Order: sequence, then C-alpha cells, then structure tokens
Amino acid sequence: NLAGLSCKQIPEDENAMFSMDDIRDSYFSDNDDHYAKSTLICLENTHNMLGGVVLPASYISSIGKMTQERDMKVHIDGARIMNAAVAL
Repeated sequence: NLAGLSCKQIPEDENAMFSMDDIRDSYFSDNDDHYAKSTLICLENTHNMLGGVVLPASYISSIGKMTQERDMKVHIDGARIMNAAVAL
C-alpha cells in the first residue's frame, strides 16, 4: 500500500503479455470492503526486462476493451514507445 494505492503484479509470459484469465482473476469490483476496487492496468511497451518485446496492437486493444467493460483505465509506459512504433 503506497499513498492509499494497492498494487498487484500479474506475471507475464515470455512475450510480455498477461493472460486474460489472470487479469480477470485479479480484478476486484467495488462490492467487497476487504479489497480495493481495481481501477488501472499498466502495460510496458516495449518490455525492458524481456529484451524489448513489443506488445501487439491487437493485444493492447483487447486489454482496452476489457478495461472499458470494467470501468478501468489503461496506462502504457512509453519510455521506449518509439521502439514499439518502429517494430509495429
């Protein structure tokens, strides 16, 4: 817990992608006082620790759709966004 935020890291695969099931299983709605409501998912593109793996646009879109359905936001770390743009 940092500044009132609760974080949960979801393991990614060798392509820097979260499984949709893991994301769904990690989501908390606002109906349980024991857990903070999930409001944000953060992606890294390109993924530094996995050698610069680029997330496919279709994957980012599917994450975006899932978060919209759950009234969540998406943050994409853009420190190497130009690398990702060139790769796509």
